[in-house]
Amino acid sequence: MALPNKEKYEQKKIDNLLHYLRLYAEKGQPIDYEILVDGFKAVRRTSDPDMFTMFENFVTADTRSIEVLLFTGSSNNNEKRIFYFGELPKEGLSGIDVKSMVDEEVQRKLREKEYEFLKDENKKLQQHIADLESEVEELEKHASRLELKQSPLNSLLGDVGSSLVESFIKRNPKLMAAFPGGEALAGLLQTQGENQESQEQEPEAEISFKSKSNAHGEHELREEDQAAIQFVNQLKAQFTKDEFEKVLHILQTLADDKSKIDLIFNHINIKQ
Repeated sequence: MALPNKEKYEQKKIDNLLHYLRLYAEKGQPIDYEILVDGFKAVRRTSDPDMFTMFENFVTADTRSIEVLLFTGSSNNNEKRIFYFGELPKEGLSGIDVKSMVDEEVQRKLREKEYEFLKDENKKLQQHIADLESEVEELEKHASRLELKQSPLNSLLGDVGSSLVESFIKRNPKLMAAFPGGEALAGLLQTQGENQESQEQEPEAEISFKSKSNAHGEHELREEDQAAIQFVNQLKAQFTKDEFEKVLHILQTLADDKSKIDLIFNHINIKQ
């Protein structure tokens, strides 16, 4: 930026500037300008010469200076001409306004520092977003593994009931063969248990299951779900609600103490 041209105020000099602006405007090459009175923008940036004299409305007996900025094209680069009333202010080294130069440099350093700070903050935010996305992915995998471990009986009996029945079925597959659908369910649960053990031994293996959809967009049940529903529905149909709850407790008792199985078989004369 060029150093400002400082001189004592003379009306003739002001008139020459106005004449200069009018000539270029008439030639179709208007020049943008701005006029400040003691730092106040009396005439904001414009290329209309007729607005030039508006600054006179803000000049008083206490006015110290008038600044006329002549811009280069549409950029902010400009030639500054300052007209002082009274004596010209004392300047620094060899006529250079040291204070203005120092202030300008300080502002530039502050802008650079702010830019670097924002750049660093943006980098940290990007890393934080990447970490969150990674955590979400791990949570989704964990949720999938938990879903695979759920018993197909949960939706029908609840967590407690399904735990009782499933434990008994896995331990007594031969006994379950006496019930409709029981043998198939026992085989499916046994296979499911082996698959879960395999997954636990290889935790990094990523396995996903998706429910199939028919032509109408409806989800089809998995084979183990169908077997579970068939077995439980047939089993529940044989008892009242109170009776069925007692049956569940009996099954759990037998699962905990298998020595009682033969006792019950002999007592109620069940043929294998």
